[in-house]
Formats: sequence, structure tokens, C-alpha cells
Amino acid sequence: MRIAIDTQSTLGRRTGIGLYTANLLAALQRVASELEILELNWRQSSELRTDQRLWWQQIALPRRARAAGASILHVPGFDAPRWKPCPVVLTVHDLIGMLFPRNLPPVARFYWSRWLPRSIRWADRIIADSEHTRRDICRLMGIADERIAVIPLGVGAEFHPIDDRAQLESVRSQYGLPDQFVLYLGTLEPRKGIDTLIRSYGEIAPHVAHHLVIAGKRGWYTEPLFELARELGIEERVRFTDYIPHDHLPALLNLADLFVFPSRYEGFGLPPLEAMACGTPVITSNASSLPEVVGDAGLMIAPDDIQALSDALGEALSSKSLQDELRQRGLARAKRFTWEATAQQTLRVYEGLLS
Repeated sequence: MRIAIDTQSTLGRRTGIGLYTANLLAALQRVASELEILELNWRQSSELRTDQRLWWQQIALPRRARAAGASILHVPGFDAPRWKPCPVVLTVHDLIGMLFPRNLPPVARFYWSRWLPRSIRWADRIIADSEHTRRDICRLMGIADERIAVIPLGVGAEFHPIDDRAQLESVRSQYGLPDQFVLYLGTLEPRKGIDTLIRSYGEIAPHVAHHLVIAGKRGWYTEPLFELARELGIEERVRFTDYIPHDHLPALLNLADLFVFPSRYEGFGLPPLEAMACGTPVITSNASSLPEVVGDAGLMIAPDDIQALSDALGEALSSKSLQDELRQRGLARAKRFTWEATAQQTLRVYEGLLS
């Protein structure tokens, strides 16, 4: 069985899909060493423009898969090719483009809200990160349930409690992190609820010593967040770090006293899982797939509920016993999610498709 996997997303600055692809690839090699895996990419490390991505995934990628004699082509993100040289497996992480098109510029809006959903139907087998995403695919795309396999993501072994103070303090110094802080980690975009987090933190800022650290790649949505912090008079207490490389994330999560992820919609929600694996107490929203990931291991609030999040922040920061309880629950919960399990279930999808 020769499995061709599109690894373009693993080049350059890796975000969610790139990390998923890299971890799945490594885990497949661990659990099925006999499997022949062909890594296909454009060898361009910078992020592809929409037109480049279309050319790669619709023309170049299937040609490369055919030339390599692939038994199956696995596209771990974005769109499935219309012309298929072999059966195609497509991982669908979410349908954000359809549900939140207003957050996108015109060209990207067409790709994410029109083209990409249409291309999902071309896949022979679909992998969804969560039950919530599976339901969205069935409801919005009219795709039969039996074509979709739900396979949760895993958490890497690098995410664990760190006792090495020198390692922790090196990361603290590099990013100018305060001694005590609440952390958000992820993309800076409207659906993530960062505005709710800043407003909620503004309610408790005069009463706590903790700062708020917002870690994620800066983009078009960053300036409104800066302005909101200025309006609330807390700009000196809010630290924007910009993009942080993956190698520094375990230390960053260990340094945080509390991890907050008030997202309005997630296909899976990997950052809360990584925080739990590091032993960091978690507060998250009860929206979309997040209850599947966090379960009872974190405090959950309704998205956009500023007062509820403010109350949860105050309660968690003031109670050592609650922090300890959330830490232990989170560590236990995170052990349920491994990349080996993700790889084994993905391998069964390959085998079922060929049989």
C-alpha cells in the first residue's frame, strides 16, 4: 500500500493543519513501519496564495500522485482534487469558511466558503476531527454519514509538565513574559472570542496581579484588539507576543497560570488539549467541538458571555484548590488523546477504502 500525503502545509511556519500533518506522518511511521508513505509538496516554504493553492491541489498534486503510483492520496487539509488518479482521503477540520465568511477578504471568501465545501464531495472518504464537524458536514453539505470517519487529534509527547527552571526562564526572557499571567494561544481572528477575553480581563485587572498574554500570529485583526485594550485602559497589562515557534510552546504553556480559550467555533481545539497536557488549568467556551476535547477537565462558559468569563477568571485565579483540581483533571484527560491512536484509526480508513 503506497500512501501519498500532501505535506505542503508542513513547510514554513506551521499552523494547525501543518502540525496535524507532521504529527500524523510521524505516528503512521511508528505504528505501521511497513507502510510506504510518499511525501508530496511544492517545496515552497512560504504560505501559498489562494491561486497557488488551487494550482497545487487541483493540478500538480494529483499529477505527482499518479507519477508516484500511489494507492491512495491523503489530503490532510483544504480541498480534494476534482481529477483523482487514485482514491482520495480528505481530512476536514472544520467548515469555518461557510459559517464565518464575513471574516474573510473577497478572494479568500470565495475559496473557503464556495470552492472548498464543493470539493469535499469529491473525496472518496472523509476524516473529521470531531463529532461536531461530522454533523456540520452532514448538515451543510448533505454528505452521507457513512462516508465520514471521526478521528480526534492527538497531543504530542513534548507537551508535559516541565521542571527545568532554566528552560522556562529562557522562554520567559525571550518573549518578555511577566511573572504571573493568563494565556491565550491561537490565531488572532474574530471567531476566537479574543475581544470577549480582553473585556472580561478588563473587569478583573484591577484586582489581580496577573497580566494577560495573547500569543498568535499578528494579522488584520490585531489592531482592533490593540485599540480595545487601550479603550479599557489595560494596554500596559496586555502583552501580544506575535507568532511563537512550536518548540517554545510547551514552556509557554507551563509558564502560564491559567489558559483561556473562549472560541466561538472550533473544528477540534488543539491548544486547550496541549495546555491540559502541560498541567495548566483551562477555561474554555462550551461551543462547537470544545466539550468533546475538554470534557469536565476545565471550566466552560458560553461564548460571548463577558460576565461569566470574568467570574470564571476571578474564581480560578483566586482559588489554589480549584487550580490544583483542574490541573489533575486536565492531565488525566489529555492522556486519552494520542497521535498513535489517530494514526491507527487513519490506517483503518486507508485499509477500508482499498478493500
